[in-house]
Amino acid sequence: MDATVSSLYIYPDSDSPGQQLDSVEFTETGPRGNRAKKHAVHLICADDYVKTHPKANVILDIGSDALVELVGKAVKLGEATLRVTREPTECLGVYAEVVRTGEVAIGDRLLVADDEPPT
Repeated sequence: MDATVSSLYIYPDSDSPGQQLDSVEFTETGPRGNRAKKHAVHLICADDYVKTHPKANVILDIGSDALVELVGKAVKLGEATLRVTREPTECLGVYAEVVRTGEVAIGDRLLVADDEPPT
């Protein structure tokens, strides 16, 4: 799968607009500085983000169908590993939990566990 991070956002307060970042550390509870939420990370494809502007953390240059197909899979973004858990019920994209903490930056490639090169 060929996809990269095109934008990163954190939302420190529920009433404030998002803060766009060039990189952010993903902790066990999600991007550092993001308000506490039920789901650690919200990922969305760029086209759906432009249409709906949800409070997503990671915007990817990937098709929405391909993004939904990641549910149940582990993905690597930069130094972090996420497990995509489910689709939201009230907005587009997918939710994920942080399996391995680390820095994520704009331009990082998304690697699905099956696609990850051997180390």
